Amino acid sequence: MICVFCWVGWALLSKLGSEEIPPNTMQFLFTLGTIPVGLALLIARRGRLQKSRMGITYGVLNGILSGLGRLTLFAAYHTNANTTLITAATALYPMITVVLAITILREHFRPIQALGLVFAAIAFVIFSI
Repeated sequence: MICVFCWVGWALLSKLGSEEIPPNTMQFLFTLGTIPVGLALLIARRGRLQKSRMGITYGVLNGILSGLGRLTLFAAYHTNANTTLITAATALYPMITVVLAITILREHFRPIQALGLVFAAIAFVIFSI
């Protein structure tokens, strides 16, 4: 629930900030804002870093893709388009993640989960009307 509340605040502040400043500035400031969190995590680990090269590679690639995705989201918010639609559309990324998890990672998929994806797609259509 903490994650959800933080993301609600993040989405709201992203929209408000994107109305005032350009997307590239929002991305820079967002990144600047993550530094205290990163430093706190490093201090909590007493300065010990991970040694897995693949894990580090995945983490860095995650950061690059997240940064580019956020930049495009800030750009969409900056257009003054419908915030609800933009947020709902970008929140559908788990649908693609599920498909990739099934096809690439060979994870199992239960019927109830399929129903959840159907409801998510229906919600997106309703938001876009």
